Amino acid sequence: MIIVTFKFKKPLEELLAKFEEHNKFLDEYFANNKFIASGPLENKTGAIIVAMSDSLEEVRNIMKLDPFCVYDLVDLEFTLFQANKISSNLLSN
Repeated sequence: MIIVTFKFKKPLEELLAKFEEHNKFLDEYFANNKFIASGPLENKTGAIIVAMSDSLEEVRNIMKLDPFCVYDLVDLEFTLFQANKISSNLLSN
């Protein structure tokens, strides 16, 4: 699994202007089970996506398609980790 951490580089208003495009991007990758969770940080300075992949290259290439990245609104940090335990509820969905 890979955690993608977004750090917002631009004012929230600029991000909100691209939010619909970003949300369509998310929908596509949730539908094909590449993403399993996403959402903003509580302090609104960034966001997180949890990606189901063992390939950092694959996730980096996917993220290049995110409108927030296309329009250079965010910086990304990638953290690859091995999930030793996963909730059966998550796996059954």
